[in-house]
Amino acid sequence: MGDAELAALQAEVEALRVELAAQQRTVPALPSEHDGTPITWRPWTSAPLLSHVDAACPQCAHPGPSLLTFGLAGEKQKIRFQANRCPACQETRVYRREPAAYGLPRVILHEIAYHPPRSEVPGGR
Repeated sequence: MGDAELAALQAEVEALRVELAAQQRTVPALPSEHDGTPITWRPWTSAPLLSHVDAACPQCAHPGPSLLTFGLAGEKQKIRFQANRCPACQETRVYRREPAAYGLPRVILHEIAYHPPRSEVPGGR
């Protein structure tokens, strides 16, 4: 192998290293407090699969399931927050949970933080 071939291979290796570093995905940090209320986050777990809900990520089309965690707050450490994250592109949405005042028992989600995808989205979606 000549010096020119070696130099070309080294350049290719370096280009691949740069590309790999750009693709490294880190998990976005969850807020430690909201409106002065400290939040204690549970570990990330796989979200349950529901037959009537599409589990695919709307950004990168990862088939799912997404990851889910709950944030505890208040004196009695009740679930007051939740976050959903795509395991592929790391898009993360954080919500404050509020019980509905009327109608059937349910929770209304208010988005308080958003972390965009950390990777290129195929097809520009």
